[in-house]
Amino acid sequence: MKVEIKKVSIKDVLFSVFPLAVFIVMFIAACLEVFKPEASFTVSYLMGLVLFAIQGTLLFLVSTVVFLAVYNFLCTLGIRGVRVELEDK
Repeated sequence: MKVEIKKVSIKDVLFSVFPLAVFIVMFIAACLEVFKPEASFTVSYLMGLVLFAIQGTLLFLVSTVVFLAVYNFLCTLGIRGVRVELEDK
């Protein structure tokens, strides 16, 4: 069965588990900065890592919202959306 995704609700994406998952990935990426040779582990350094993760999360979520808005706009113009083929089990 082929299904076409014509509209993605931006509100449902923002108020789902997606932002939390993005934050966790960004926080893990920020924590890998501890292994740099010039890193000195202090409280201010730790807060900088958390702020770096928050900043990366916000940038990723804003770019996701822009992408979804453009996708929804193009689908309303009549351009075909993403087609997915599903199998029955």
